[in-house]
Amino acid sequence: MHRPQNRTAALLAAFGCALAYLPAGRALAAVCAALPLSAAGQSFALHCAAAPLAEELVFRGAVQGLLRPLGPRAAVCVQAALFAVQHGGAAGIAYALVLGVLLGTMRQ
Repeated sequence: MHRPQNRTAALLAAFGCALAYLPAGRALAAVCAALPLSAAGQSFALHCAAAPLAEELVFRGAVQGLLRPLGPRAAVCVQAALFAVQHGGAAGIAYALVLGVLLGTMRQ
């Protein structure tokens, strides 16, 4: 009887963590925009350093860790789906889904 409750709690915690990343990502963009760099330097800092690091910590770290009660495969698949959905259009979602599965599997 405890197992379904653990799974529900794991899913709710993971979804909450993924949702919390959305405004945090906007705050991260604001911080990078305030850096004393050129526009290209700010863009590089955000898109090539800060955002990927934050996404790894959130999705492969916190979210996948919270989903462990679902089992390793389910944890990887759900975190990959959450990672993909927050990447916008169809091409971004497809790319992020594949990348999320690969990186999540490497983390396991």
